[in-house]
Amino acid sequence: MSDSRIGCVVLAAGFARRFGTDKRQAPLPDGGTLLSRTLHNAAPAFSERLLVLHAGDTELWQHYAPQWQAIIAQDAALGLGHSLAAALPYVQEWEGMVVALGDMPWVQSATYAEVKERLNAQTLVVPYYQGQRGNPVGIGRDFFAALAAPEGELGARALFERHASALVRCTVNDRGILRDVDVPDDL
Repeated sequence: MSDSRIGCVVLAAGFARRFGTDKRQAPLPDGGTLLSRTLHNAAPAFSERLLVLHAGDTELWQHYAPQWQAIIAQDAALGLGHSLAAALPYVQEWEGMVVALGDMPWVQSATYAEVKERLNAQTLVVPYYQGQRGNPVGIGRDFFAALAAPEGELGARALFERHASALVRCTVNDRGILRDVDVPDDL
């Protein structure tokens, strides 16, 4: 499968209600912002990259557009599933997509590459670290249509439960797949 046929979708259209401010722009202790680090770590593994933002994110859209195709999820306030559904028209030519969460800046570049490597049109890929399931996940093209009817905050979780036989477990040495940022203390 060619590199250009499996892309990355970074979901960054949330509203960070628990965080209190726009966590995507929160500075990390070792430099950069939460979202910029996530995008930086994901980018090397993919020539096709899509960043999902919410309405009102004009500044972020302009900032990241040179490296990422940025789109607006109009229904982002309805949950993660709606943000993922907004990406579907842009990925129809892909064999699969690696779906990353914008608030997970510690996922290693090698992990994105490993999930991508295991993915094809008929599979669903989930990374595990020390027996714990994490993100990013891989979704093969055969499952894209099932994402068109979003289930709010569940995102793709229900899809993975319904199609367990297509699941490929990907063991990684990356604690970052378990770490997201919900509140300022998570930084």
